[in-house]
Amino acid sequence: MNTYSVSHLALALAFGVTLSACSSTPADQQPSTQTAPGTASRPVLIADEAKNFLPASYFQSLDPNAAAWSPSAISLPAQPDFVVGPAGTQGVTHTTIQAAVDAAITRHSNRRQFIAIMPGEYAGTVYVPAAPGALTLYGTGEKPIDVKISAAIDSEMDPVSWRHQVNPGGKYMPGKPAWYMYDSCQSRRAATVGVMCSAVFWSQNNDLQLQNLTIANNLGDSVDAGTHQAVALRSDGDRVQINKVNILGRQNTFFGDQQRRTKPPAG
Repeated sequence: MNTYSVSHLALALAFGVTLSACSSTPADQQPSTQTAPGTASRPVLIADEAKNFLPASYFQSLDPNAAAWSPSAISLPAQPDFVVGPAGTQGVTHTTIQAAVDAAITRHSNRRQFIAIMPGEYAGTVYVPAAPGALTLYGTGEKPIDVKISAAIDSEMDPVSWRHQVNPGGKYMPGKPAWYMYDSCQSRRAATVGVMCSAVFWSQNNDLQLQNLTIANNLGDSVDAGTHQAVALRSDGDRVQINKVNILGRQNTFFGDQQRRTKPPAG
């Protein structure tokens, strides 16, 4: 009988202490009593706020009189303009992606051009300049990993080391379409090339389309724990579509910034 009474007393005391603890919780740590202003599907935003986060708002033009961009699914042709793959393979027009991009840009065509990339690993950077017409680059493998564009580029590289890493064979030279992009980085006077020049794939092409491939900056953990940005994809163009693409990097993996667009040379 005594045990029963003591148990009840202990329970009552513990319950009282718990209530006391709850009542002493600071106001800023107690559950909010605020009522969500929106609907069940969009509880945080009221209707006027929510309408700013619809596709038509995201894709609107800077020109207030222009219609919002309404992209369609990427459509591939039966026969591409260029094919990248091993030398001697039937249908292959170029053995490097950059060579195919250069060939497409030098056509000065206003129509979209298609570059098919056969399965394999393509070491080195790819720079796609601004042009009158758009480009579509796509892998022909079963999975995005079947076509891999890769390099190990560190934002902390000095310009000399960066030049040796990015342009060992002279694929970027005066007179070639992407020279102005390469030159904007290799001529930097800073101690390092910086994050924007660490991209493996850099495009300034409006309406660019990328599909079924992998873009990787392989710097990974080969460096110390300091700040070593390693961009995989940088896009300065507008209305860009990326579908079934693996984008792999160490830090700042993807950059999309039209405001940093480097100007191509006049003429």
